[in-house]
Amino acid sequence: MANVEPGGSSFFGRAPWLLLMLSAGLAAYFGLSSLLLPFFGAPDLYTGIERWIVPAAGALQLAAAAVAFMFIARRDLRGATLAVAACWMLGCLGALPAVICSGFDVNAEPRLTLAYFLALPVIAVSAAALAWGNRHPILAAFIVTAPTLAGLLFTIAFAIMIALHGF
Repeated sequence: MANVEPGGSSFFGRAPWLLLMLSAGLAAYFGLSSLLLPFFGAPDLYTGIERWIVPAAGALQLAAAAVAFMFIARRDLRGATLAVAACWMLGCLGALPAVICSGFDVNAEPRLTLAYFLALPVIAVSAAALAWGNRHPILAAFIVTAPTLAGLLFTIAFAIMIALHGF
């Protein structure tokens, strides 16, 4: 087991734990929102089997996020990294009905959606491969939390831009 202590003195010893907690929290939020979408959000969004793929993937993503929090509480970096990678893969699975119905034009910018469907599985699989062998657990944790870190940095940059120039 990769028991890397979160209370280490270096930045690289503590940062993966914080990023894994943030990633698992976001995955739990996305899973819960996907689970409740057909019931409270848009009940007629999909028809047929697609109506149940999104909530099923959301429920599985919520369960994987709970498993990630369990591994974080046990200070098992390898397990937490694998659980967060599973969360990202289940998030891609939950978005497949939208892609099937409308192609890669599910967002305002189709290139971002294409990058999401290409980059996120590659990130999750590469981090899972590194974590599975338990050779570089901190690097695997940084790789699997790269989308969360990028989103956090873009949010901070956007907030600074609004603070400086106004909305």
